[in-house]
Amino acid sequence: MLDSNPDTETIPDIKTISDALDAVVTFRDRRDWSQYHTPRHLSSALSIEIGELQEVLLWKTDEEIGEMLEEPEGQEPVADEIGDILILALLFCEETGIDPLDAIEKKLAKNAGKYPVDKARGRSEKYSSL
Repeated sequence: MLDSNPDTETIPDIKTISDALDAVVTFRDRRDWSQYHTPRHLSSALSIEIGELQEVLLWKTDEEIGEMLEEPEGQEPVADEIGDILILALLFCEETGIDPLDAIEKKLAKNAGKYPVDKARGRSEKYSSL
């Protein structure tokens, strides 16, 4: 749990999705931000943060991105944006009552039906073209 002193804050060691969700919600609630975290606003914020991730990689070749990610200072801006994206995704799940692990499991099962290994392996086409 986060430190209860309003002037200091200790972020807990996060080992599970549940730990992450608890930490994110506590962080949000200490700041009284839930009033702004409607599904519409959270989905917009997610889109913006994904755009910021794209901006970090903009105009770089795949090789340049690979080289950038080999260095801690290159990974940092990418990790910052991924952190923002995951925080917002968890807040969206919390706000909508969606279990993130259940959503992942169900989506993988749907995708397995759409993209059977024998048809999709090594191919990038949409399932309707396989």
